Amino acid sequence: MEDRVYQFWFGDIAAIWPADAVKLAEMYGSARAVFEAGDEDIRRFTDLPDAMYKELGVSRKRPLPTDRMKQMEMKGISCVCCEDEDYPAGLKELQDRPYMLYHLGTLPEKGRKNVAIIGSRNCSDYGRRSADYFGRELARVGVGIISGMAVGIDGLAQTACLKENGVSYGILGSGVDVIYPRGNMELYKRLIRHGGVISEYAPGTPAHPLHFPRRNRIISGLADLVLVIEAREKSGTFITVESALEQGRDVYAVPGRIEDTLSTGCNRLIAAGAGMAGCAEDVMYALGIRDRPVKRGSGSRGKKLKDQKNAFTGGSRPGIYRALMEGARSAEALLKILGKREAEIQDLLLELMQLEMEGLVVCRGGNYSIVCS
Repeated sequence: MEDRVYQFWFGDIAAIWPADAVKLAEMYGSARAVFEAGDEDIRRFTDLPDAMYKELGVSRKRPLPTDRMKQMEMKGISCVCCEDEDYPAGLKELQDRPYMLYHLGTLPEKGRKNVAIIGSRNCSDYGRRSADYFGRELARVGVGIISGMAVGIDGLAQTACLKENGVSYGILGSGVDVIYPRGNMELYKRLIRHGGVISEYAPGTPAHPLHFPRRNRIISGLADLVLVIEAREKSGTFITVESALEQGRDVYAVPGRIEDTLSTGCNRLIAAGAGMAGCAEDVMYALGIRDRPVKRGSGSRGKKLKDQKNAFTGGSRPGIYRALMEGARSAEALLKILGKREAEIQDLLLELMQLEMEGLVVCRGGNYSIVCS
């Protein structure tokens, strides 16, 4: 407890950047040693900017934050320092690793594969279905989902993962006791029960625009692979991609139609050498939990399409097959042909997305048609 309060004090000095905090702690051996060192001693042996020297000196004249530590523990918030053994290994290797991490729930467990799913906040229906699909399918094979708990792709992928009883972690740009955005309160609660919410910012820290670009290095650092679902050509998503590339993480992207502005970024990533995630098995193969990649054009997860009709079995698929054999149809037209209620449109869209991922149907201009074998 005594050493922890010094770490809490040191990690809470906003003027000191993480890399400088780590450097100082390593130089002096501990946060307590930094606290007890004289101002002149620190100035003589380090090259911190004047603003950091000043803030460090002022902070040492204040009482240690023992009461804040106790309040944090009463809220169930835990913290871990980069000096600790249980600090996440994926972050420990980073030069700009956070000095402190705060979390409600747990930290990612050792040995579990994790994928960061990121993308547009204002996603399309295709993006929503893709986020649901990848979050769900990866959860089914035990892969954890890392994301930013934002509206759009982030929250949709994490929600889908949790619906499959998977494990997911939300990386926040605020203190872990500050829910942002407020609309994701239910997701926030579920993440704490089935994973965790994590931040480098001390409890009580409000969300701030400058916090979000910085937290992106934690999203990629905790992941084994970064998957991008819908991103414009100029998108904040690429901050995470850049972090992932610097950290040596694999980057995959979900391809989209060339006329969709929300897919421009993903298509360019693939053209630049990122892996193409045409289905969940592509990601599983990259993670090493599948023996071989899916052969494109050979059908649904390795099934032959010589007998195309037999690939449309189960649920609504036979009816979809019969309708599309007569010509391309919109989802709304298919809903009427199948005799389903309007409330069932989401289930139909999910089925159509699954058929797209399996290479059985294609959507052009909002109309679905069967892929010729």
